[in-house]
Amino acid sequence: MLPVLFTITLPPAWGLWAWIVGSLAVGGWQWRSARAAGEKPDAALKTFGAWAAGSAAVFFLAVRALGGQNILHLERPLAIPVHTYGILVASGFLVAMTLAARAAERAGLDRDKVMDLSFGILVAAMVGSRILFIMVNWGDYAHDLLGIFEFWKGGLVFYGGFIGAVLFSLWYMGKHQMPFLPYADALGPTVAIGQALGRLGCFSAGCCWGAACDAHYAFAARFPPESLAYQSQAQNHLIAPGALHTIPIHPTQLYEALGCALIFAFLTYWRSRKRFHGELLALYLMLYAPLRAFVETFRGDEERGRVFNFLGGWAHHAWWNLSTSELISVGIFAAGVAIYLTQSRRAVAAAAA
Repeated sequence: MLPVLFTITLPPAWGLWAWIVGSLAVGGWQWRSARAAGEKPDAALKTFGAWAAGSAAVFFLAVRALGGQNILHLERPLAIPVHTYGILVASGFLVAMTLAARAAERAGLDRDKVMDLSFGILVAAMVGSRILFIMVNWGDYAHDLLGIFEFWKGGLVFYGGFIGAVLFSLWYMGKHQMPFLPYADALGPTVAIGQALGRLGCFSAGCCWGAACDAHYAFAARFPPESLAYQSQAQNHLIAPGALHTIPIHPTQLYEALGCALIFAFLTYWRSRKRFHGELLALYLMLYAPLRAFVETFRGDEERGRVFNFLGGWAHHAWWNLSTSELISVGIFAAGVAIYLTQSRRAVAAAAA
């Protein structure tokens, strides 16, 4: 586990310049992308201004909220920790987006629209994953509404992000008259490799941890005090105060990372053998749902919520009390089967005609 990859220390005299250069760099990157997409100079300049101003506001508020300082006039050096989790999640998104754009181009689809869609999916996924976490843990936030927005403290559920991404994709593709299934086939397999890298980030942060396992289990994981797993076990009195690490637990993050990597490898292999639009999307849904349901049986973070917890304490650990993700997995698998059967029958009918 390596929660913080490295720390950048910004001297007080550099605060203003870092704010200006960082904002202009983001605006410049977006200007370059706009020009590459064929936008006219005036429109690209507006894009530059909007992104530069927006980034300046985000940087200012982030330093105020997280560092307790005014970046325009720092009173002391500003330490900026670069978290391994964030690096791996961002890497997963960039890798997935790049591969999806290439797959779209090879399939004769619009590469630029895939890039734009990917950025929207990122925002929708973050919002959706946070909303689902808040829903299943509403008791912890009912009296702390400001905590809803403290996403940097953790609290994201993949399926919430998945649902948010799908809803945004349907809206965006409908608005731009993009056929859903062909584009979904370009995006679907790349989601798996993005998940694999993201789960490595979860392991580095000590979140999404597993249940207790035998101390002699070859892959048993033990997380240090700065991890979320340790803090949860300490709060639930599963470890003694001052313990050096957690009890031995299953590295469920690595289980899922390996499974997603295998799904990506298979779908990449199968891409050239695709027989109808929607096949890769359906296969992804039918492969990931059982993987997630299987990994859920080893999870130990009850904070992710269970469906029938409202029945009281006696139901919390009952075998029939599915986790939120297990229940959603059933629906995801059913959706995959429905897409596969429907589209394969249409392909057969079209071939016969």
